[in-house]
Amino acid sequence: MRKLKDLTCNGDTLTCIHVRIQVQNEKTITLKIVRPLLHGSISTATSTCGKRNCACKAKPPKLHGVYYRWTGLLEGRYTTRTLTKGEAQECQRRINNYRRLQRQIEKLLERELTKAPWKEG
Repeated sequence: MRKLKDLTCNGDTLTCIHVRIQVQNEKTITLKIVRPLLHGSISTATSTCGKRNCACKAKPPKLHGVYYRWTGLLEGRYTTRTLTKGEAQECQRRINNYRRLQRQIEKLLERELTKAPWKEG
């Protein structure tokens, strides 16, 4: 891998890397990877508490929250982490980078499938 340049986004430095892979017959495959990456998803939730006279028990209820959560694989197990709003925004940016890379790989695989060694029949 070869680092080409740094990009600035919202005051943060993002590393943009172009990966060039040399394969048979001198063909080169290039992927543009914007880091940092994170898999998983961000969700929000509201909740009620255990207090009998709390506003969250009213009709209509005034629920507690919004709570931000990241869900994904951590050390081989699915887990959920509660985040601040700022952490959730940063995680979502990283998840978007990861999904962009996934789409690039899927497009690459689709193109390569058209060159598969078998004959259609």
